Amino acid sequence: MGAVALDEGRVACSESIDGFLQAVDSFSELELLDASRCHGWTRLDAVVHVMSGWQEMLGGLVSPVDGEPTVDSSTYWTAFAEAYGGEDPVEVLMAQRRRTAAYARPTLACDQLQDVAAAVLRGADAFGDRRCLWQGQVFAPGDFLTIWAVENVVHHLDLRSTVPAPVAALSLARSTVEAIAGSPLPGTYSDEDATLIGTGRLAVPEGLRALANRLPAFG
Repeated sequence: MGAVALDEGRVACSESIDGFLQAVDSFSELELLDASRCHGWTRLDAVVHVMSGWQEMLGGLVSPVDGEPTVDSSTYWTAFAEAYGGEDPVEVLMAQRRRTAAYARPTLACDQLQDVAAAVLRGADAFGDRRCLWQGQVFAPGDFLTIWAVENVVHHLDLRSTVPAPVAALSLARSTVEAIAGSPLPGTYSDEDATLIGTGRLAVPEGLRALANRLPAFG
């Protein structure tokens, strides 16, 4: 996939945050307790997970470095899987459910989500053309914002909201899937379907059996 331009990554990231907030806002408290596409998680679990990610993201936004990038917007996901793929998925799922349970009710988590989002949006808007350090990896600025645009839009889809996922972030998510899989997906698949298939949210269709061993590209 290669490096993503800073402005492209910034727009996609900002739109993905706004879109996620709109999707969350579209649900009642009881609906936030319904199942998401993430096995074992409610919508609220996905919300709290995303908020925790944004809090981590702030660290990268204020950590400029001069070193050469060690990953780009697609190889990051492969490196992440190599570093953390061996973790027990049940323990990961249950840990998130415990973090979510710290909130007395969904609105409290949603209020905090809004506060964190505002800080991240300010940070993304001010993010300069400088490499940054995050999770021990060095990113070009456009790539750093792109991985978050992709993360956000995937979890937007997890919410099963009627609010459409942002087009720019979906396009980057598809490109990421195809870069990791090493092959383009058929043009007959929408970016949304390609993203859902490429992240394991939908089963690999019969027509893609040749890519079955490379899908899901990331989860």
